[in-house]
Formats: sequence, structure tokens, C-alpha cells
Amino acid sequence: MESVRFYLPTEVVSGPGCVRRMAERWVLGKKALLVTGARSAARSGALEDVTAALEARGAAWAVFDGVRANPDASQIYMGCDVARREGCDFVVGIGGGSPLDAAKAIAWVVAQGVPRERFLKSRPEPGDAALPIVAVPLTCGTGSEVTPYSIITDHGAKTKVNVSGACLFPKVALLDARYLTGLPREVLADTALDALSHAIEGAYSPRSTRLSEAMALEAVRTIVPELVRLAHGGFVNVAELHYASAVAGMVIAQTGTGLVHAMGYPLTYHKGLPHGRANGILLAGYLEFMERPCPTLTARLLEAMGVAGVDELQALVDAVLDAAGTTPVAPSEEELARFAREPLRLELVRKYRAMPSPEEVMDIYRTGF
Repeated sequence: MESVRFYLPTEVVSGPGCVRRMAERWVLGKKALLVTGARSAARSGALEDVTAALEARGAAWAVFDGVRANPDASQIYMGCDVARREGCDFVVGIGGGSPLDAAKAIAWVVAQGVPRERFLKSRPEPGDAALPIVAVPLTCGTGSEVTPYSIITDHGAKTKVNVSGACLFPKVALLDARYLTGLPREVLADTALDALSHAIEGAYSPRSTRLSEAMALEAVRTIVPELVRLAHGGFVNVAELHYASAVAGMVIAQTGTGLVHAMGYPLTYHKGLPHGRANGILLAGYLEFMERPCPTLTARLLEAMGVAGVDELQALVDAVLDAAGTTPVAPSEEELARFAREPLRLELVRKYRAMPSPEEVMDIYRTGF
């Protein structure tokens, strides 16, 4: 039997009403910093449930709702100022990937006193602590509720950086799919494609094991039927997507991500494409590239998706984006040539099973657009 290490210190609790019902499991201090975006936490009902649970347990709270898409250091340190001023001793992230990632970074910076000028150059050390983190995901894509990663925009480098360490694992993740019922179809599409990219990249990772691959295939089998329904305007089971997103997050917590994420960052930073949409556009071309070094695994992934090949996968992604009204405009060849240089400099790509050439990166971009 192969050697396997699987580390997931996060307690995952799911089901309707779990935030209020399981308050004794996640109220981890006397005063919580609630990290949210501008509207989604309140609109979904999650904020009301969280504050009611805190009140029932005799805990206080302060709200930092200054997180926007693709958070940067300025947002992190604004949240840190609130946490320190209010004397918060644990952090609750409520939202999609941006609020959850921001909550993790804030929890680490406050606990360790990381100065702003060192923030993007530092990573949590093995002995570092963070304020206890609780995650309440309101989308079905990032899996941030079960990972040690916080993805932060670096405007100096014009990309994203991964602030990661074991102390950033949430203590508790609370999954209530009722919060997702009002999501626009474009958000469902973007976040489900993000979760699919996590499962696929995790399966291809050199750190993949039989266990993580089995979980990746489970996530793929669960996500793709819902994408088909989304593409055809049918009923989408958000509880299934919520579950699959967490499973895919558990995969990348063990393996990390790879080329698709590295290639997607320039599309997000320079072209404004949402993260999951950028990843989804690249998936078919990525599988086509990986089919040569990993034919058997690629066949298993395509079988789990229920598609005949990469052309059918690309057609499904196109149909999903069309149905969501989010068909992207292709970058120019000059832009693609510039974008193709950026991913190859990232460590996560250099450690992967197959290192693409700049022209192969260009081909993956061209396939998606």
C-alpha cells in the first residue's frame, strides 16, 4: 500500500439550520469578528443566523464588511484594525472565497502581529498561531472552508499570491445550502467551475494519493451533472454543489492547485474575469495537454464527467457560460503571449508532473477562447 498522509483539522458540519443548531461547536471565544462582503451575508440569511447563535451563547461580535472580490493587503489590514480595536478573539468568515480568504489572513496577522510591509513576502511558519477561524461558505466553488490557503491580490506583481499555512485551516466549517438558493446563475456557474478545476488539478498533482484521487473523482461526478442542468436551464441542486465544493477543497488541501490556477490569475487580474470562470475556460485545453503524460488518469476524469472527450467538455463549459450570460471576450494574441509567461514563473507549476512550454500554454488559452 502506498504511503498516505491526509491532514484535515477542520470539523465540517452541514445541514439546514446547522449554524444555530451547532453553536456550541463553533462559538470559540467571547467576541467574534464577522468578515463579510457588502451584501451577501445579510441577503442570504447567514448573518442573522450567525449573530443569533452568538447571542444565544453569550458572545459579542463586530462586523467588518469591507471585503471585495479578490481582496488585497489594504482590505486585510482594515479588518485587522477592526479586530484589534474591538478586542475580537476569534474570526468568522461569511461569504464566498474572498471573505473566507480574508478572514484567514486577518486571523493570522492579528495573532502574529505581521507588519504590512512584510505581509505579501511572508507565510505562516509551522509554529505560528492564528485566531480561531470559523467558515460559513455562501457559494459552491472555493472550498476555502476546508483549506489552509488564503489567496490575496498582489498589485505590485499584478497577480495573486497564496498565503498558506496549517494555522489557516478553519476550526469549523458550517455548510447550509439554504444560503445558496438566491445565487444568480452566473455565480453558480463561476463557482461550480472553480470547484471542478480544484478536483481536476488535485487529481493531476504529484502529491495526489489514492484517497485524494477518489475524492477528486467523487467531486467531478457530483459537479458535472449540475453543470449540465445549468447549461440547459434546469433545476440545479445547490446542496450537491455545496457538498462537492467542500470535497474538492479537501482534495486541494492535500495536493494544492496547479497550471489552471496559475493561468487563470492573469485573466482575473488583467481582464477582470471572475476566478472560477477563468479556470473553467481553461479546463478542456488543460486536460488535452495532460492527456499525453497521464492518459489513464485523464480517461478516468473524462469518464467521471460523463463526456466523450475534451471537445465535449469544452462544449459544456461554453454552454454553461452562455446560459449564465457570461460568454467571455477572447484576449488578443499579444495579451495571450504576455499572459503565457506569467504562470511558468510560479513554483506551483514548476513542481507539477508536466511542465508546459510557452507555446503549449498559449494553446491551452486558445482552446478555451
